[in-house]
Amino acid sequence: MSYVVLARKWRPQRFEDLVGQDHVARTLGNAIQSGRVAHAFLFTGVRGVGKTTSARILAKALNCMGKPGTVQPGTDPGPTVTPCLECPACLEITAGTDMDVREIDGASHNGVDEVRKLQDSLPYRPSRDRYKIVIVDEVHMLTAAAWNAFLKTLEEPPAHVKFIFATTEVHKVPITILSRVQRFDFKMIPARTIAARIRYVLDEEKIAADDTAISLLSRQAAGSMRDAMSLLDQVIAFSGEKLVGSDVALVLGVPSRGALYDVARALLSGAPETCLRVVGELADQGFDIPHLARDLLGLLRDLVVSKVCKEPGDLLDLSDEEQADVLELARETQESDLLRLHQAFSKNFDEVVRGADPRSSLEMLLVRLSLRPQLLPVDELLHRLAHLEKRLTDGGARPQRGADMRAPEPRQVDPPRPAHDGRERSPRSPRSSGNGDESSGDDGPPAPAPALSPAPALSPAPVPAARPQPAEPQQPGVSPQEGALLDRLFPIAERIRETNHELAAIFEQTVPLLLEGAALELGLEPGFLFEKQLTHKDAITVVETALRAEWGKAASLRITLSSPEAKPHLTLAAERVRKRKARHDAAVEDVKQNPKVREAMRILGAEIRTVRVPEV
Repeated sequence: MSYVVLARKWRPQRFEDLVGQDHVARTLGNAIQSGRVAHAFLFTGVRGVGKTTSARILAKALNCMGKPGTVQPGTDPGPTVTPCLECPACLEITAGTDMDVREIDGASHNGVDEVRKLQDSLPYRPSRDRYKIVIVDEVHMLTAAAWNAFLKTLEEPPAHVKFIFATTEVHKVPITILSRVQRFDFKMIPARTIAARIRYVLDEEKIAADDTAISLLSRQAAGSMRDAMSLLDQVIAFSGEKLVGSDVALVLGVPSRGALYDVARALLSGAPETCLRVVGELADQGFDIPHLARDLLGLLRDLVVSKVCKEPGDLLDLSDEEQADVLELARETQESDLLRLHQAFSKNFDEVVRGADPRSSLEMLLVRLSLRPQLLPVDELLHRLAHLEKRLTDGGARPQRGADMRAPEPRQVDPPRPAHDGRERSPRSPRSSGNGDESSGDDGPPAPAPALSPAPALSPAPVPAARPQPAEPQQPGVSPQEGALLDRLFPIAERIRETNHELAAIFEQTVPLLLEGAALELGLEPGFLFEKQLTHKDAITVVETALRAEWGKAASLRITLSSPEAKPHLTLAAERVRKRKARHDAAVEDVKQNPKVREAMRILGAEIRTVRVPEV
């Protein structure tokens, strides 16, 4: 007798044997028990998750005649949730030889003629079974004409006919068909469930296997039980009576879990050489590099999940041993670092998989991630900035308590060196008198602090004169009366800004011509760009409302268009610029006149070229 592969030998025969599709088994079982079985079903999902198997189980449940010897002759036990698997109907459906249960391949019988032949046979009663059942696999391959021929029969079939459609591409099924069937979506089977099923099959086959081997098989199945059984057949043919993780990895061409952990550990610790060596060893052994990159991306995802979740067991599709390894690997790493690694790896994943040289792309990606700079926590960064701001505010770093506060020791002065022409170079003559007093200019530098005063043996370096700056063009001045007028308008502009930012900016471009009590007159320069916006009735209402809120109900507004008396330098916008420049100049002057700065200039013989201060 020829060998039967494990996928066929261990195909589920009852609903309770169906693995990973409990929602389907429960719904169909309840429908059979309550007598509410629909006339047409559509099973959809990826390959190898139990669609055709469920169709056969449903056919056996509907047509089972009961275990021989337990049913009285001439009686009908009716459909059952648990087929006996011993009656002629169950045995023939399992073998695919039942005349009343037809399995049709939609890819080879996709024409309208095949559908018409099928329809011609439907009115006849089943030869032996309770129902005539039509199972159409890959039903999405039917043509449009075939679907149209199916519509009427599918909506009102004979009472003894049941349709079961199976497809992997439900989006290709017409909506008119979907509305006439009960749809069941088959899910991808979790790796844990596949691993448990593989362990059960191996125990029944009397074959030993370690946890690593079973874990590799369940992951490579990618949610398909049929794929898992096919891979298991292949591995058993290689290893014989005992399955070892290393042999399974070699047969399947995938890296072992230990190699993935080595790469991840090197990434986290910043060891690019280790990453290159592990990838090189795997490439020399013939492992698929894109598959390695895919497994690494999945491992990085598991590390993030295990770090941010207190109990990640349900979110990690791993065995207990693998979960422990992942938790240990992520324990000493920050969440932000793991997120950064996963994000960077996923962004460059396509380059590794679809690139001309996947190995080089993966190696350079791992090196780049291994050499990433360490992240600085935000709270520590804020602490450093606050400390730096405090130091700058206090005028620089202060000596620690208990430090030596004595004056520095005199520096040794080297004797003058002879010049190239044999003459000695004279040292630079200090601008000081014989008794050590400095000769200062008009605004001589302030007296140095005692702790920083140089030794008598050295004359202090002179403070160089500041470089002459080019004269700036003189701006028109503002009289005290004009400045007071502008100051009274600033609160008005702020009130307008609370309602309309754009109108506030336009208001600041106008020139106040007259202010008597609560009466304000605004002048507009000739050709003022925003004249229409300002003179609109809604804008005037907003400005008057702000005036009355600030100055009282008696406040009034008048606008003079194209006034020749309007001076551009008397606007609020120009006044803001002048005030900002004045604050900037005062801050720069404060820095230049700071005693510590002038003392540093005197000691070092330096000069100030540029002063940069924050916006004030």
